[in-house]
Order: sequence, then C-alpha cells, then structure tokens
Amino acid sequence: MLQYSAYLYDQDLDDYNVDLPFLVHNCGKISINCGRNLNIDRRNGRRDFQIIYIHQGKGHFILDNRETVLDEGCTVLYYPYEIQQYSFRYSENAQFYWLHFSGTDIPGLLREAGLDRQIIDTGMASYIPNLFEGIIRELIMKQPGYLQIANLKGQELVWLLARESRKQASRNRNGYNAEMEEILEIIHRSYHQDLTIEQLAKRYGASTGWFIKEFSRYTGVTPKKYINEVRLNHAKELLSSTNYNISKISTVCGFENPLYFSRYFQKNYHMAPTTYRNLVHRKISS
Repeated sequence: MLQYSAYLYDQDLDDYNVDLPFLVHNCGKISINCGRNLNIDRRNGRRDFQIIYIHQGKGHFILDNRETVLDEGCTVLYYPYEIQQYSFRYSENAQFYWLHFSGTDIPGLLREAGLDRQIIDTGMASYIPNLFEGIIRELIMKQPGYLQIANLKGQELVWLLARESRKQASRNRNGYNAEMEEILEIIHRSYHQDLTIEQLAKRYGASTGWFIKEFSRYTGVTPKKYINEVRLNHAKELLSSTNYNISKISTVCGFENPLYFSRYFQKNYHMAPTTYRNLVHRKISS
C-alpha cells in the first residue's frame, strides 16, 4: 500500500474548535498495489466530515447494512459519527483520495451544492485528482498562507464535485451528453488531422481510460474506430468522385499511411479501395 497524505498541524485529529466556514483537517491518496487489502471499520465514525473519491478500481462499502461496490468516478460522503466500514482490494488495483474537513455550517454548504447524499456519481474529470493533490501539497509544504489556500481548495473541490455530479445526472437522465457531442463535432470537423485519443480525452476533461469508456458507451464503438469510420466514409466519397490516387486519399482523410488505409478499407468492406472505385464507376457507366 502506498500512501501520500498530509495533516493540519501534522496531527490526525478529527475535531477542532473552529469558527471558520471550511477547515481542512487532512487529505491524502492511497494506492492498494502491494498484495494487501485495506479494511476500515469505524463503528463510531469520526467527528468530522469525510469525502472518499474512487480514482481507480473499485471500493467496497457497507451502507445500510449491505455491501455496495462502487466503481471509479464515484464519491462517498460521510457525516460526523456515521459508521464507516469499507475496503479496497489490491487485486482490483484500487486507488482513492480522501478529504477530512469541518466548518461552521457544512450541512448547509452540502445542501446548497446538492451533495447532501452519501453516494455521488461524479465521473472521472481529470482536474479532480489535481485538486486533492494540491491540498496535500499545501499541507505538506506549509508555506505562508497554506491554511487559507488549502481551505479554499477544499471548498473548490466540493463545488466542482457538485458540478460533475449534475453533469452525470443529466447524462443518465436523458442520454444526451453535450460535452460528448462537442467531441463528435470535433472529430467530424478535424478527421483529416492527427487526432489522438489523449487530446480528445483532455478536451473532454477526463482521463484517457475513462474517456474511452464514456465514448464507447455513448456511441457504441471506441474512439479510434469512430474516427476511422468517419475517415473511411470520406475516403469512399473521394474514391467515387475524384481521380486521386490511393496515397493522396490516404493523406487527405488522415490515415497514417497508404498501406494502413488499404488494409483497413479491405478489412471493413472486403475489397481493396481500387476495386471499390472500379465497382462504383461501372455502376455509374451502366
């Protein structure tokens, strides 16, 4: 197990006499990858609030007296004195972030943000881990103003988790994903360029792995296949309506090289590009 964490005043306390709207107690990241599971059993909970964000693998939580398995992109919120029973398993290569915090009216803040429930689907926006790690760095380095910055980052984290939760809820409710539609528009507009999955994932605001899952779920095919299908459709148009050679068509449509284009075309249409061209021209002439 690898742990990267930091604590306010270098102590793992869960109760402070505080009159601040928001106070970060501690923040960290744990990777379960060393042959041993992590099991937490706090029957009396803690006296502060806790956010757990699953960044990789799965989390196993006992909620309402039954086990609930949550995937990456899910967030769990614990209130003070709430029973905390959960585990992360090395066999699932699990990784998660956590934040402990308190404040003068945290329940009111959570209600306003729309996070006043225990399980929150927040997705895999790439900036979320960066926020956790920014808080950890502030608590480790303790440069001038670290407490104020850590607390501001903690509040930013709450509101951005709320934003991502609303996005996920909208996608699940009506099936329409405005951000993904924008990605599809980019592909159709820029298919001839060197489009990489990493670039598209960054534009979408997610990790590459999560983006591929979301894209595949939304379109039914992987991003790479979708891009190549768009390129193939344009290649068919050029084969039918121009006298460009195969090398020219391959370049114009954004394929890596003519050989790859020919093989991909053959795989999808069971004929070579030149055979397709000849077939179309014969139909037109007849």
